[in-house]
Amino acid sequence: MSLTIFIAVCVLGIDFLIYVLFQWTFADKRRALQKKLAQQRQSLPSEPARPFLVTLRKVGPQTQARLQKVRERMAVGAERERRSA
Repeated sequence: MSLTIFIAVCVLGIDFLIYVLFQWTFADKRRALQKKLAQQRQSLPSEPARPFLVTLRKVGPQTQARLQKVRERMAVGAERERRSA
């Protein structure tokens, strides 16, 4: 039982030492790369926002007739609601 615990502690210790070794060797390179990327992004000229334009289409006679029918139906429906209330 004690040998199993000793081996488990040794394996965990070796894992920790490997983790520390990788952090010590590669963490500085990663931080330097991240700093360099951040500086490059800040130095790039940002483009000004362009306005979003929506043009109004001309409504043809058929569309006007359909719109008029819909408006009439809505007016009739509103009138019925007023009467029932």
